Amino acid sequence: MAWTHYRLKFRLLSPLHVGYRKVSNLMQTRRYVPGKNLWAALTARITRDEYDGSRGSAYQCIGDLVRQHVCCGYLWPSLDGREPYLPWKHDDFDYLLLDSYAGTALDYDRAAALDGSLRETEFIAPTARDDGRRPVYLLGNLWVREALPADLSAWKKALQRLQLGGERGYGWGRMQLETDLSLPGKPSEPTHVVRAGETITAHTLAVDTNGAKAVPHIEGALEPITGWERDNSASGRTWRLASAVITYMPGARVQRDVHIRVGPLGIWEAAA
Repeated sequence: MAWTHYRLKFRLLSPLHVGYRKVSNLMQTRRYVPGKNLWAALTARITRDEYDGSRGSAYQCIGDLVRQHVCCGYLWPSLDGREPYLPWKHDDFDYLLLDSYAGTALDYDRAAALDGSLRETEFIAPTARDDGRRPVYLLGNLWVREALPADLSAWKKALQRLQLGGERGYGWGRMQLETDLSLPGKPSEPTHVVRAGETITAHTLAVDTNGAKAVPHIEGALEPITGWERDNSASGRTWRLASAVITYMPGARVQRDVHIRVGPLGIWEAAA
């Protein structure tokens, strides 16, 4: 079944926190948006706008359809709206684009901060630090099957109202889509060639996983991708820890030309 490729461009309107790890009381953010986060946001928006957002089974159904018919690439910050501002190419990435917010819970009986509750949340800022006026964009790729089920017919409208990451209840993660989706996309499979000496810009399989093949000839840091997922099929709707997927981290270098395919959640795998 044929695919259509769209280049996505969002303008960041509020702080964006994409959970990475905790160091002391600092909750660090990733410097990019993984495809899984984009998939989850798209699933949530379609479900809430078009169906019964109070039912967990609706999210599961729409999420499965999105995974089967859409490939969500990674989103990277950009200062000019044309090229990603990659951290391994720009030493001032953290200074220009990252900031943090400190907060604490209150002990009302003592009219003081609650012991042990001090926290700091790192985020990608909506404007660059140098003058506070340069907007920050997010750039990425999306592949959509040409023949879509009716349940996904509103995907273009959903992309215009996405909210990503953590602290969304406080207004974080708001974005404005600047891609004109009324224009036709480009017929293209979710595959491409990464040349020797280039760096990868998405997590890339280091070990064969569930039938997907690892990408060879890569040198760099490894990261197991896992996390808590809602299990709506179980009685009581419990949370479960997803099986770890062993990957190379974005920024690892390719030693020889490799042909990759973008998986449904943006993770790169070896093309058949």
